[in-house]
Amino acid sequence: MVPTQGSQPTKSAQPQRPQRLPRLNSLRLFAAVGVVLCHVGYFFTSVRVLRKAEVYGYGGVEFFFLLSGFVLTWAWANRRPQVRGFWWRRAAKLYPITLALMVFAYLALPQYERIPGVRGKVLELTLLQAWWPSQRVYFGGNGVSWSLSCEIFFYLVFPFVLAGVKRLRAIGFWTLVATTLALLIMAPLIANLAGVAEPVRYWLFFVFPPYQFGFFLLGMLMARAVAGGLRLPKPTLFFVAALVWLGALVAVGAFYSLYHSHGLPRPLVLLVALPAFVALLVSAVCKDLRHQESILTSRKLTYLGVISFELYLVHKPLFLLAQPFGVFNNSGGLEGVLVFAGYLGIALVVAIALHHIFQAPIERVLTRSHDPLRWARRRWRRFNSVMTSGVEIVVHKLQGSESKIGQ
Repeated sequence: MVPTQGSQPTKSAQPQRPQRLPRLNSLRLFAAVGVVLCHVGYFFTSVRVLRKAEVYGYGGVEFFFLLSGFVLTWAWANRRPQVRGFWWRRAAKLYPITLALMVFAYLALPQYERIPGVRGKVLELTLLQAWWPSQRVYFGGNGVSWSLSCEIFFYLVFPFVLAGVKRLRAIGFWTLVATTLALLIMAPLIANLAGVAEPVRYWLFFVFPPYQFGFFLLGMLMARAVAGGLRLPKPTLFFVAALVWLGALVAVGAFYSLYHSHGLPRPLVLLVALPAFVALLVSAVCKDLRHQESILTSRKLTYLGVISFELYLVHKPLFLLAQPFGVFNNSGGLEGVLVFAGYLGIALVVAIALHHIFQAPIERVLTRSHDPLRWARRRWRRFNSVMTSGVEIVVHKLQGSESKIGQ
């Protein structure tokens, strides 16, 4: 299932780019739509059980973490990332649009979004808010950006963890898998038995980056296993079984929530959903490696998967901005479905515009150099040269003027 030795390329071998996996982009879109339903779906339906079911769309964030670990490890399977350049490229992808929408939330949506104090703003603007155990801070501004606070942490440690994951042999691989799962399961149980307050447990096991890193690490290990030869004999069967598993989990959670003041505990839901998410990812990758075509490999769907990052960031500010004007008012039922489809379509259009007008151009400019310090030094030398030349010209002209006055 995994190589007995590390899969490092030899010095003489030319590193090869890994095969593209279009289905993963498509799955990313559906995970983003699940998060959208979690945040605003209640507004478009009057059926109580559906409202309860939509809440469990927060599992899409766990899927993002798994997917992120898988994709990064797959991309660097035969290469070694240059640490400083890797960090720079990931920051260039996350920061510009995240900070722009956060500032927009501060300025345009103060009556809706949690606006923290100075300390909270500093933590949010540096994407460190998930480390602070206060909802006013980690859900402040554009609330969904808390997950990017986790992602930044994952990116910081990724190059170092990747080096270790690549060197794992079979025993070490399965030991790390078992240890990670044990920690993910035992930590919430111990906190519950120790009487840790519910708000603190919510932060620790849904927001806190070190705990969420466990899911990211499992994604890395999945990529390592697939690169080492793991294949599912009937990936379509596993894919369908995973969808049934998730549907059953959401149904049980929804009906449980009807008769209890709180839904199922989030750590429990995430851990029960984990096998289904793993099956979805691995089965999708197996089908991609076999070059099997389906609707999930269509250009339109994979393109929407690419802009799902912008959709994830913009969907809630857009909804809150339009809500006072009654744009999305509906009576539920079929009307609610149609209005939600309209809202989702508008959100996708805005996300596409943000991607092509704002995100992609800025990212291209920032990532032209693979070494940010060298890029900054070159810009500074150019700026210093221009300023020095300007000063010399001004001084020369002043000296010329003084000599003319003296004459």
